[in-house]
Amino acid sequence: MGKRRKNPLQLAFNIMPIDAAATSAAVEKRLEEVRQYRQIGFVRREAAMIPAYSPRYHGATNQISKPTENIATWNIDKEAELKAKDRLLERP
Repeated sequence: MGKRRKNPLQLAFNIMPIDAAATSAAVEKRLEEVRQYRQIGFVRREAAMIPAYSPRYHGATNQISKPTENIATWNIDKEAELKAKDRLLERP
């Protein structure tokens, strides 16, 4: 058949076509995250183990790993993100 005509708006602004399947999958993923948050709340990450001191004879010895700090930061940020998504869906 012939070429498909483009939307005049796409011609005027040179807008890329939207991938409907990818958009639908992304929207469903967001909705599923919020649905789980509403039903079971936020599942926090926990530190698996407390690291013990061991001397480092190789590599950079002045670097410190802060896994507990990273986990706490992730927990706070993720919970705030889920609350914001929940509020967006509650708007009339």
